[in-house]
Order: sequence, then C-alpha cells, then structure tokens
Amino acid sequence: MDRIEPPADLTRVSTGVHELDIVMGGGVPEHSTTVLAGDPGTGKTILAMQMLFQQARAGKRCIYFTTLSEPSLKIIRYMRLFGFFDEDLVGRSVSFVDLGTVLMSEGGMGAVAAIEARLESVQPDFVVIDSFKAIHDVIESGPAGSRRVAYEISVLLAAWGATTLLLGEYTERERAGLPEFAIADGIIQVWNQPYGLTRLRALEIEKLRGVEYIPGRHFFEISDSGLTFYPRLRGVRGQSSEVWTPAKVPTGLTGLDELLRGGLPSGSTTLLEGGTGSGKSSLAMKFLVEGARRGEPGLHFGLEERPVQLRGVTLGFGWDLADFEARGLLRLQYTSPVELNADQFVAEAIGAIRSTRARRVVFDSSTSLALGLEIGGRYRELIYALATHLREEGITAIITAETPRLFGNTQLTGAAVSSIVDNVILLRYVEVDNRLEHAISVLKVRGFEHGTELRRMTFGSDGPTVGPPFTGLQGVLTGSPHD
Repeated sequence: MDRIEPPADLTRVSTGVHELDIVMGGGVPEHSTTVLAGDPGTGKTILAMQMLFQQARAGKRCIYFTTLSEPSLKIIRYMRLFGFFDEDLVGRSVSFVDLGTVLMSEGGMGAVAAIEARLESVQPDFVVIDSFKAIHDVIESGPAGSRRVAYEISVLLAAWGATTLLLGEYTERERAGLPEFAIADGIIQVWNQPYGLTRLRALEIEKLRGVEYIPGRHFFEISDSGLTFYPRLRGVRGQSSEVWTPAKVPTGLTGLDELLRGGLPSGSTTLLEGGTGSGKSSLAMKFLVEGARRGEPGLHFGLEERPVQLRGVTLGFGWDLADFEARGLLRLQYTSPVELNADQFVAEAIGAIRSTRARRVVFDSSTSLALGLEIGGRYRELIYALATHLREEGITAIITAETPRLFGNTQLTGAAVSSIVDNVILLRYVEVDNRLEHAISVLKVRGFEHGTELRRMTFGSDGPTVGPPFTGLQGVLTGSPHD
C-alpha cells in the first residue's frame, strides 16, 4: 500500500488507528472541523472515542459533548469495554459534558453559551459533539432556528481552533442543506451495509480540505481493542524500487523447470490454471516444499482446503509439512471464502509475508478470492495490486485459478488478469487411447524464452512429475488429440 506524505505546512492529528491515518494522508488536519456521518450502529462513537483517547494520551486536553442521542454515563459504561479507554485520563485530560439538559431547558442559544463557557475553562485541543444532528431535532423554533444554532456552534468551534468532530445521522437532503456541512473542512461517511448473509462496515472520506487522501470505501472491523481498518488496496504508483534480476527459482519439478528454462523468474507472479482435480494445488505445494528444502520460507494462503487436510494429503507424497512448519520454513493460513473481505484478506496476507520473510507464496485459489468481491471489476484491481506488492517485495508467487471446462476448447478464467501476472501455466485433461491423462504447458513467461511443447504430468507416491512431451499427436489442448 502506498503512503501519502502530508504537506509540510499542515500538521496532522493521529486518529489512533495506523491504517486510517494512512487513508487520511497522515491523520486529521489540526484545527479542522470534520463531520462524521452515519446511521446508528455504524461505529461513529467508537471511532470518535478512539481518536479522543489517542489525543489524551498524547497530552492533549479533550472534551466530549453529548446531546440527546446518548447521555455521557451510558457512553462511558460501554466505552470502558474497549482497550483504548483509559479510566485514569477521565476527569484529567478527558472531560465529558452532557448538553442534553441545557438544550431542553435553555434552548439552542443556551447550549451555545454552555459550549463557549466550557471551551474557555478547559481550553481543549480536541472536541467531539455527539450527536450534532440532534441539535437540529430539539430546537423548537423550526429549521431556520436550528440552522442558526448549528451555525453559531460551528463558527464558535472553528474560531476556537480545536480539532473538532461533529457526529450525526444525516439524510442526503440534510447533508445538502445543513450549515455544518458547508463549514466543515472534512466529511467522513461510515456504513454498516448488508453483504450476502452478513454485513460489512466501511468508511469513505468525501472531503478533507488540503489533504491528498486515498479515495473510495475502506472496510473496517470492530473488536475489543477498537477499530481495525483494511484500506482499499491499490497498486504502487510512481517509479518502482524493484531491480530486474535474471535469477530463476526452481519449482521442484524437473520437467517444468526445463520448460521454464531453469524455473520461475525470481520475484514474478504466476497464474496456474486448470480444471478441478488437474493438479493445481499439488503442483503449487510442491513449489513451496522445494523452497523449504532449500531453506526458503514459504506461505500457503488457502481458501479451499484447511491446513489439517493439506498436511494429511501431502503426507501421501512423502512431504512432512508439519516438520517444515515447526522449523519456520512454511506457514499454512486458511481463510473461509464464505464471509471473505478481499481487502482484509490481502492486507493480512501482505502483513504475514513481511512478518515471516517468506520468499515463496501460494494463493489457492483466486477463484474463491473472487467470491469476496461485491463488484466483479475489483477482481482485476486486487490481483494487480497484489502482484505489484509481491514484486516490490521480491516474492515469487503462484496464484491458482479453476477453469470452467475440463475438456474441449480452452477457456482461461484468468483471462481478465493474464496480462497482469508475469507467467501463465495451464493444466489440462486429455484423452489418449480411451484413458485420461494430464497435460501441462507454459503459455507465457514475461521477459524470458520458454518451452512451448505440451508435456505429460503424472502423480505418484512422491507427488506430481512432469514427464516428456506428447509426441505424434495433434490437438492435445482440445482434450481429444489425434495422430
């Protein structure tokens, strides 16, 4: 993921969430006013509170104003459940002020006076009003009166210079006409949207004055430690730091290495396509086993077979994956494709690659990874970003994909990304003398010459073996070769 450097003359306030700071180009601009909008249950209060305690721990004075949405005592009771909440800071660096009573008894201008008095006495650096939208709902003088009160508070906070968050549940029509949106330096929208049988939380920055932020929706989760963000993955922009190298990485299959003229190019990404049962997973695992035998750490990201299944199946080939795992030469990581968040999966994968210093990586399979994409076009975007990051890290990777046809004319499911990956290897079933055989061919190796013949592939007690070419036959790729 690319990091955005803030302008030298614009100081940033950390959100307390590293990944969100990256999305925001370094954090919230100091002295700015930002509207944080979203429906109930989207995580607005938790995010605001996490940011507030981050500032309090940094020695900043903070005020959390509550209005009519939830009283302070109720908010504190639930926020205590989160790891970022620090009881020792409450009453010292953090002040909770309930404006609900003032709003009900003295009206909107009474609330303005109360806010101003508290600002002068505390002199805060960071201010939250939750919910600012509720001020509009309680003012009895109608829309014009509520707008005036909101305007007065917005101007007061902006003039004071504290970094301010205004929380609320706003409709599209309200967003277009209420004064806080016109005055705000930033507008952030959060969602808790249905996705299949589950729901996904997302955040999008719609406006952040003076900041180059990462646009689009960014998914996040809520846990007892607070919010964890998975920024929308993008390809690295600008000049690449990668250095071209002619080195080859052996696959462990002699016949395939002969086709590849020594192995896969170091730092390249290979799309390994084939029908169900064609040997994709076995060939990919052989690639990792070969690396482990050479002392090169490997990672297997599975979305179909669980680690216990992989260990059991590969023991039949004489591969002791558990031994490699115990020696730190292999990690098997499983993710269920049923509730897959693709951005989260790729972000965690990149983190795991860096923490284990893996040199060989397998993703099995991209077909299941695509199930985690709500929009089909994001498949190509994510594969591009993933391949770019792997290349930047010098990782040699294999991504498997399942073809829809077992026989007949070849149809690549990865056709949409075949131009993105560096290499393409195809596995096929063919009928020879009234029996099924396996065939393997190399369709593409970027920047290198490779063999073009179709070779037989067999499976024995020691796993897959790539044998000699098919000779004296034509039309092998159609599945029905002839003399």
